[in-house]
Amino acid sequence: MMRLELVKRAEKSRLMSVLSPIIAVALTVVFAGIIFAAQGHNPLSGVWYFFLEPITSLWGVEQLITKATPLVIIALGLSVCYLSNNWNIGAEGQLTIGAIVGSIPPILFPDFAPTRF
Repeated sequence: MMRLELVKRAEKSRLMSVLSPIIAVALTVVFAGIIFAAQGHNPLSGVWYFFLEPITSLWGVEQLITKATPLVIIALGLSVCYLSNNWNIGAEGQLTIGAIVGSIPPILFPDFAPTRF
Protein backbone atom coordinates (compact mmCIF):
# COMPACT_ATOMS: atom_id res chain seq x y z
CA MET A 1 0.00 0.00 0.00
CA MET A 2 1.37 3.38 -0.99
CA ARG A 3 1.55 6.03 1.72
CA LEU A 4 0.74 9.63 0.90
CA GLU A 5 2.60 12.19 2.99
CA LEU A 6 2.24 15.97 2.93
CA VAL A 7 5.43 17.91 3.49
CA LYS A 8 5.46 21.67 4.06
CA ARG A 9 7.69 23.63 1.72
CA ALA A 10 10.65 25.47 3.12
CA GLU A 11 9.54 28.70 1.46
CA LYS A 12 6.63 29.93 -0.64
CA SER A 13 6.93 30.21 -4.40
CA ARG A 14 6.74 33.89 -5.29
CA LEU A 15 5.75 33.07 -8.85
CA MET A 16 2.77 31.00 -7.72
CA SER A 17 1.77 33.64 -5.18
CA VAL A 18 1.32 36.05 -8.09
CA LEU A 19 -0.05 33.56 -10.62
CA SER A 20 -2.57 31.74 -8.37
CA PRO A 21 -5.23 34.49 -8.39
CA ILE A 22 -4.77 35.00 -12.13
CA ILE A 23 -5.15 31.27 -12.78
CA ALA A 24 -8.23 31.14 -10.53
CA VAL A 25 -9.94 33.99 -12.41
CA ALA A 26 -9.02 32.49 -15.79
CA LEU A 27 -10.40 29.08 -14.81
CA THR A 28 -13.59 30.71 -13.51
CA VAL A 29 -14.12 32.50 -16.82
CA VAL A 30 -13.37 29.33 -18.84
CA PHE A 31 -15.74 27.12 -16.82
CA ALA A 32 -18.45 29.80 -16.82
CA GLY A 33 -18.15 29.96 -20.61
CA ILE A 34 -18.45 26.17 -20.82
CA ILE A 35 -21.58 26.25 -18.65
CA PHE A 36 -23.15 29.01 -20.79
CA ALA A 37 -22.32 27.07 -23.98
CA ALA A 38 -23.79 23.86 -22.51
CA GLN A 39 -27.03 25.76 -21.86
CA GLY A 40 -27.15 27.00 -25.45
CA HIS A 41 -26.11 30.60 -24.79
CA ASN A 42 -23.28 32.60 -26.30
CA PRO A 43 -20.36 32.10 -23.87
CA LEU A 44 -18.78 35.50 -24.56
CA SER A 45 -21.97 37.48 -23.95
CA GLY A 46 -22.71 35.40 -20.84
CA VAL A 47 -19.28 36.08 -19.40
CA TRP A 48 -19.68 39.77 -20.31
CA TYR A 49 -23.05 40.12 -18.55
CA PHE A 50 -22.00 38.20 -15.44
CA PHE A 51 -18.48 39.49 -14.88
CA LEU A 52 -17.97 42.81 -16.69
CA GLU A 53 -21.40 44.45 -17.08
CA PRO A 54 -21.82 45.12 -13.31
CA ILE A 55 -18.72 47.34 -13.25
CA THR A 56 -19.56 49.44 -16.33
CA SER A 57 -21.83 51.89 -14.48
CA LEU A 58 -21.85 53.57 -11.08
CA TRP A 59 -25.20 51.96 -10.25
CA GLY A 60 -23.76 48.53 -11.06
CA VAL A 61 -20.73 49.12 -8.84
CA GLU A 62 -23.02 50.29 -6.02
CA GLN A 63 -25.12 47.14 -6.31
CA LEU A 64 -22.01 44.97 -6.45
CA ILE A 65 -20.65 46.54 -3.25
CA THR A 66 -24.06 46.23 -1.55
CA LYS A 67 -24.30 42.54 -2.35
CA ALA A 68 -20.66 41.75 -1.61
CA THR A 69 -20.46 43.45 1.80
CA PRO A 70 -22.11 40.64 3.83
CA LEU A 71 -19.92 38.06 2.11
CA VAL A 72 -16.77 40.07 2.87
CA ILE A 73 -17.78 40.40 6.53
CA ILE A 74 -18.37 36.63 6.70
CA ALA A 75 -15.00 35.98 5.05
CA LEU A 76 -13.23 38.24 7.56
CA GLY A 77 -14.88 36.46 10.47
CA LEU A 78 -13.97 33.06 9.06
CA SER A 79 -10.36 34.12 8.46
CA VAL A 80 -10.03 35.09 12.13
CA CYS A 81 -11.45 31.69 13.12
CA TYR A 82 -9.08 29.81 10.83
CA LEU A 83 -6.05 31.81 11.96
CA SER A 84 -6.85 30.95 15.58
CA ASN A 85 -7.23 27.27 14.63
CA ASN A 86 -10.97 27.29 15.35
CA TRP A 87 -13.27 25.76 12.80
CA ASN A 88 -16.45 27.64 12.09
CA ILE A 89 -18.79 26.35 9.41
CA GLY A 90 -21.83 28.38 10.48
CA ALA A 91 -21.32 31.44 8.26
CA GLU A 92 -24.29 30.68 6.02
CA GLY A 93 -26.54 30.15 9.04
CA GLN A 94 -25.35 33.37 10.63
CA LEU A 95 -26.08 35.27 7.40
CA THR A 96 -29.54 33.70 7.16
CA ILE A 97 -30.46 34.38 10.79
CA GLY A 98 -29.15 37.94 10.48
CA ALA A 99 -31.31 38.50 7.40
CA ILE A 100 -34.38 37.06 9.13
CA VAL A 101 -33.88 39.00 12.36
CA GLY A 102 -32.99 42.17 10.43
CA SER A 103 -36.26 41.95 8.51
CA ILE A 104 -38.44 41.71 11.64
CA PRO A 105 -38.38 45.41 12.75
CA PRO A 106 -39.62 46.80 9.40
CA ILE A 107 -42.46 44.27 9.42
CA LEU A 108 -43.45 44.94 13.04
CA PHE A 109 -43.00 48.72 12.82
CA PRO A 110 -43.84 49.75 9.22
CA ASP A 111 -44.47 53.40 10.14
CA PHE A 112 -41.15 53.84 11.94
CA ALA A 113 -38.69 55.83 9.87
CA PRO A 114 -35.29 56.68 11.33
CA THR A 115 -34.23 60.29 11.24
CA ARG A 116 -31.81 61.21 8.52
CA PHE A 117 -28.64 63.08 9.21
